[in-house]
Amino acid sequence: MSIHPLPAGQPKVAVIGGGWAGLAAAEALAGQAEVTLFEAGKTLGGRARTVAADSNGFDFLDNGQHLLVGAYRQCLALLARAGVAEADAFVRLPLTWHMADGVQFQAARLPSPWHLLLGVLGGKGAAWGEKTALLRQMRALQQWHRRQQQGGADVDVAQWLRQHGVSQKWQQQFWQPLVWGSLNTDLGQASTARLANVLADGVWRERAHSDMLIATGDLQQSWVAPVAAWVQKQGVAVHTGTRIGTLRLAGESDQIWVDEHPFARVIVAVAPYHVGALLPPQTPPEFQAALNALCYRAITTVYLRYPQALPLPHAIIGLANGTAQWLIARGALGGNAQEVAAVVSLSDQYGTLSNEEWIARVHQDLLRLYPHLPPPVAGRTITEKRATIESRPDMTPIPQAWLRSQGVYLAGDYIHPRYPATLEAAVQSGQMAAAALLADWQQRPVAEIKRL
Repeated sequence: MSIHPLPAGQPKVAVIGGGWAGLAAAEALAGQAEVTLFEAGKTLGGRARTVAADSNGFDFLDNGQHLLVGAYRQCLALLARAGVAEADAFVRLPLTWHMADGVQFQAARLPSPWHLLLGVLGGKGAAWGEKTALLRQMRALQQWHRRQQQGGADVDVAQWLRQHGVSQKWQQQFWQPLVWGSLNTDLGQASTARLANVLADGVWRERAHSDMLIATGDLQQSWVAPVAAWVQKQGVAVHTGTRIGTLRLAGESDQIWVDEHPFARVIVAVAPYHVGALLPPQTPPEFQAALNALCYRAITTVYLRYPQALPLPHAIIGLANGTAQWLIARGALGGNAQEVAAVVSLSDQYGTLSNEEWIARVHQDLLRLYPHLPPPVAGRTITEKRATIESRPDMTPIPQAWLRSQGVYLAGDYIHPRYPATLEAAVQSGQMAAAALLADWQQRPVAEIKRL
């Protein structure tokens, strides 16, 4: 690999990590800096990518079932700039809450807030008083959110639910699945503020923001490859299979050594549990302490294929009382109608299960819905043991001031100031890191970098 001389006036930047935060940072810097992206793995995409191993006859196997919502504006805009047509990559559906063993409603195609109001009131599985109670709870959360943004204290969701007298039915059939699916955190540890941020920017703001977008093809071909090609077309040099060692600061020369190559600035866009090994030895100890305080939770996706088409009535079905919380019918997405993807949030609560044990558990979930369903002919389980960090009320921001003063910037969903660990948070964090880098560079440019 050769590192070319820096064009006058532009910083030479290394982006370490080729997940969605790194890709977003590289794309935001393209044309304003000379960017080199390093990825330790063979493929880009981070946690949102296709599994390269044998698909075992499935249409495709991603490393998790990813669902976007219309409020993921920066993520969707990045895909659009890369030439990904929404209609080719997704099925867009109105917000649908279909619990197979409970409450069912769908947002109306009306402006906010009528889309949600009429959707809930027209739903099934709940009495009129229960429906109005849920709407009052949402209204109360909106009011609480406004007060909290003006300086009020955050609380965990379980405490908020107790304070507002939320019934066990709505806790089990609405709030818990919502929190598990969006924050991947137990109710007793989940940040009410971050949950409200998600709802405020999505469900409550505009009807289209609450829409669900479900991928119809493998993430590598439909998402990752187009974005990777796009950033390279913008002049970003991409190097996969390149593991970077500890960064070295060059003191007064204002350079940062990335292995044997000097750069003016570096964006570290790797998972938080890999960050510590990259940072220079001079990094203050409180930074590593903040990283060590993060708690991780797992997500498991179980893919099953049956000898017959599955009769699931909707593209996405919820289970209030199952091992899996959500079932995605691939037939409804234009794929193989014999396949289903099951999502298990907080899957570490079940301990370490074998592939066969996961398959058996999810098959039992389906048997509760369809007692005469034959056994699956194939199954594959993919578990991300540290899929997300817990979104807790007591989370403190990762201290970045010293790193920024040294020309090192962090990107990743774990540092987003408002959102839980989501794809949109990752993309926004990469863009924010790029914006901070360019702002600092314009205020304090360093001399052109040369090989020493």
